[in-house]
Parts: sequence; structure tokens; C-alpha cells
Amino acid sequence: MDNVKGLLLFDYDGTLVDGSIGIHDISETTIAALNQARENGYLTILASGRSIGMVESMKHLFDGFITTNGAYAKLLDTEYFDNKISTDTIRRIYEFFQGKEDKIYANIETQTYAYVTKLGSQLYEQFMEYFGLDRSIFRPWEGQMDDGFYKISVMYNDLDTYYELEDLFKDDLEIIHHPHEYFTEMTAKGCTKGAGLEAILQKSGFPRDKVYAFGDSANDYTMLKAAGHAIIMGRHMDIVEEVAEFTTKNVEDDGIAYAMKHYGIIE
Repeated sequence: MDNVKGLLLFDYDGTLVDGSIGIHDISETTIAALNQARENGYLTILASGRSIGMVESMKHLFDGFITTNGAYAKLLDTEYFDNKISTDTIRRIYEFFQGKEDKIYANIETQTYAYVTKLGSQLYEQFMEYFGLDRSIFRPWEGQMDDGFYKISVMYNDLDTYYELEDLFKDDLEIIHHPHEYFTEMTAKGCTKGAGLEAILQKSGFPRDKVYAFGDSANDYTMLKAAGHAIIMGRHMDIVEEVAEFTTKNVEDDGIAYAMKHYGIIE
């Protein structure tokens, strides 16, 4: 990567799109900015809680992926990090969800597809609508223990049931709780977006001061802290202000393009 000017890492939800205000597609302005940055010698990396399968239609815009909150990291043709949830933990998760489908819902995610605890439930519909997901990659979970689960996404309407889940698995899994959205993400211990970025930097030797990270939420904190330049969206969680170097505009105001121009990445 001797001729690479920099690495650009982008969170997806809340940064490239924003389901909270009904924006589920990356804007043409942002797509143009991504393409121009690549033409100018930068590599683009999607750094998302989503799996690769959940951004299938957009993956051609990126040279690399730090997905499922850092459980998997790949840049160009090289894999740098791969940390799956243990089969024993997945089995215990399956047992926990039995009979609770109307109180709490989960996606159990590989990099290409996901099982769901109850297709068609109110929580399933809420999850699909909020994130604007392609339903074709979701299938019912009937106890399958496939080799390759990277993340568990949880949505709930009963707080006591959620706290029971968290208490049972807090020692086994990394847990990022989004209380205002009644949504939680769980990965294997040691998996964060920052860990995925660190794996790339340590193994490739790429300089940290040429890394630009864009995010808005708690699950972006470690990535923003690990990057040489931390850019947060205009609409963001308070916690990321601690590590921000620059605050750009909102998603609907093309904040990505605005920040890239600020840093001279694009004209």
C-alpha cells in the first residue's frame, strides 16, 4: 500500500444513511465523493455493525470491510481479523430465546445471511423497517448451529427480558446497548471496530496519521479513537465527542462530502 494516500473508514447507519429519519440509501453526492476519493488515491473501508450481506448492493463502493462491529476485517484481498461467536454461546442464546419471541427478537448473523428468532413478528417488522434491510437474506432460526456466526442483533419491547439476556451473557460477549432504540449488538469478546482497525494497521504497517474515520455512535468510539483523524456527524451520540477532531454536517446535508472537502481528500 505504498502509493495509498490514506484509509477512509465509514460507519453505515447514522453516517452514510440514517434510518431514524427514513434515509436508507447512500446519496448520489456521497457516492460521488467516495468514488472521487478512490480516484485520488484513497482506499474506502465500510466499518459497520452490519455484515457484508446486509450491504450487498453497495459493497462495490468499498475496498475493504470492518463488519459486524469489528468481528471481521478485510482490506483488498487480505483478511486481517476473523473472530466468531463460539458454538456453545450460540446454543445458549438459542435456548434463551425459546418462548420469548414476542418480548425480544434477534438476528444471528454470518457475513452473508442471518437467522431470525421469529419471522413476521412485530419486532422483526420494526427491525426491518428501521434499518431498511433486504429481507431475502433472513431465514427462520430453528436451532441451526452453522459455523460462522459473527454478531447477534437484538431488539426488544420488554426491558426485564433484555436485562436478563444481558446479565446471562455479559461475561461471554461484547455488548453495545442502544437504549433509546431498544436495540443491542453482541459479538465475541475482543471484537470492536477499533480492534478491526488495529489489526489492519499492525499487520500492514500503514501509518495511523493517514487514517480518517467517520462515525456517529457508541459502536464507533473505538474506531474513532484508533484513527489518526476522527470525524463525527452533525447528529451524533455524546460519547463520540470525546474523541472527535472534526464535526461535519448531518447525513441529509451530505456531511461525508463536506468533511472530505474540509480535509482536502476531494475538491
